[in-house]
Amino acid sequence: MNMSNFFIIKLLMLFSIIQVHAQVVKATVVDNETNESIPYAIITMSANKGVSADGDGYFEIELPSDIKTIDSLKIVSIGYKDFKIALKDISNITSNIKLEREAITMDEVIISNTSYSLEEIIEKVSENTLTNYDLDFSKKKLFFRQHDSNKINKLNIEFKKSTIPEINQDFVNEELNQIPRTSAFYTEVFADWYQGTKNNKLDILKAVKFYDTYSNNYLDVFNTKLEEILNRNFKKDSYFKIKSGFFSIKTDGKEMFSKDGELLDMRNEVSKKEEVNENFFFTNTKKVINNVFSEIFYSDDSSLNFIKKHNRYDFELIDIIEYKDNLVYQINFFPNGGEDFKGSFYVNTTDFSILRIDYQNVARLRNIKLLGLSYQELGRKGTIIFEKGNNEKYQLKFIEQIQEDKYGIDRPLKIIEKNKNVRGRRKQNEISSEVDFISTVVRNFQIIIYDNQELLESQFNNQLENKKEQPKNWIKYYPGYWKDIPQGNNFSTNVIDIKTF
Repeated sequence: MNMSNFFIIKLLMLFSIIQVHAQVVKATVVDNETNESIPYAIITMSANKGVSADGDGYFEIELPSDIKTIDSLKIVSIGYKDFKIALKDISNITSNIKLEREAITMDEVIISNTSYSLEEIIEKVSENTLTNYDLDFSKKKLFFRQHDSNKINKLNIEFKKSTIPEINQDFVNEELNQIPRTSAFYTEVFADWYQGTKNNKLDILKAVKFYDTYSNNYLDVFNTKLEEILNRNFKKDSYFKIKSGFFSIKTDGKEMFSKDGELLDMRNEVSKKEEVNENFFFTNTKKVINNVFSEIFYSDDSSLNFIKKHNRYDFELIDIIEYKDNLVYQINFFPNGGEDFKGSFYVNTTDFSILRIDYQNVARLRNIKLLGLSYQELGRKGTIIFEKGNNEKYQLKFIEQIQEDKYGIDRPLKIIEKNKNVRGRRKQNEISSEVDFISTVVRNFQIIIYDNQELLESQFNNQLENKKEQPKNWIKYYPGYWKDIPQGNNFSTNVIDIKTF
C-alpha cells in the first residue's frame, strides 16, 4: 500500500469517527392537529446551546459527544405546550416533531371584598401606567426578526411600440411566465437597544439577511439575456428618458454601461451602493424597530390608544382568570367610532398593570390611489407581552406585529434612447408599454427581549451607536447561526412559554 492510499484511508477513518460523535438532529416542528409547520420555534439543550427553527419550522442542532442521562432537548413556541425529550432517546425523533396546542384553563371566578366596575378598572390602568411600566433610560438586549412574504397577484405588460426587434410582446410574455409568483425575505438581528425618553439608540451585535433562492437563478439568466440585447442596440454615449404618465426621469448612458462598454448588472450595482453606504442597514433596521415599539399602548403615537382615549371604545369584562401565576381581568375592547383596532387585554387584579394585549384591525386601514399607483393596508394584528422585572416595574418581553399590504401599478411606461452625438434626430430607440401590476406583501415583525438593565441619563448620552455592522448574506436559512446567542431562562421560560388565548 503506497503512502497516498494509506493517508486517504486514515482520513476516511477519522471522518467516520467524527460522524459517530457529532450527531446532528434534523427535523421540522409541526402542529399536531393540522400538521402545518410551526415557524421560528426555539430549540435548546442547555442555557447556552440552542438554535431557532426557520420559517418552515425546520431546524438542525448538533448533539454533544458526551451525552448525560439528565440531558434533554427542549422545543418551545408561543401557543404550544413545551416538547421535551431526553438526549439518550433522541434516536426516537422522526422527521416531524409535533407540538400540542396550549389550551387556556379558566379558573373559577374569584370573590373579593373589593369589587371594581369595568370603568374603574380602565381608569386605574390609566392612572398607574407611569408607575407600573419601566419608561426610563434602559439597555435592552433583543432579538429582532422580520419575515416578508411576497405574492404577485397580477403582472401584465402590454407592448404598444418597440424599435428593438428582440424586445417584443412574445419576449416579454415568455419572461413573465417564468417569474415565480411568490418570494420571501428575512432579516434577523441580535442587538443592544438603548431606550431614552425622547430618542433611542441601536448597537447591532450580529445580523443576517437573505432572499429565497428563486430570484438568483431566474434573474441571473434574465440579466444575461437582457444585457446582450441592449448592448447590441444601445450606444454607450446615449442618454435615456423614462416616462410614466406625467413623470419623466433622465439618466446618462454612462450610468448604464461600464468602462469596457458592457451594460452594468443593476442588481449588483444596487448591492454595491448598499455596501458602500454602511449606514443603510443600520438606519433601516432602527427605523423598523422604532415603528414596532411605537405600537405599545402607552406610546404617544400608538394606534392602540384604547387606554389613552378609552372614551372611543366599548369594553367587555369576560372573566377573572389565572395567567402566569397572576389573577387577571380578561377584557375585550371594541371601537365605538373611527378607531382601527379591537382585541383583548389582561389586567393584573393587584396593581392594574396590563400583562398582555392581543389585537387586530376591524376595517381596512388605508386605501390610497393616485395617478395609477395604489396602496392598501389590508390588515394588522399583533401580540404584546409584559413581565415584571427586578425593579418591580413591568418591562416589554415580546412583541409581534403582522401586517398585510397590497401594492398596485397601472400606468404607461416608456423608455426612450437619445444621443446628441448622432447626426439627425437625437431619438434612437423607443420602448412603450402599459404595466398592470398587483402584489400582496405580508410582513411579520418579532422582537424578543432577553435582558433589561436600568441606565443613568449620562450613560445613555455617552453611548455610541454601532452603524458599521453589516449583515451576513445568505441564500439559504441556517438556524445554527444563532447557536452562540444565550438561550437562558429569560428567553425560553419567561418569553416563549406563554399561552395564546
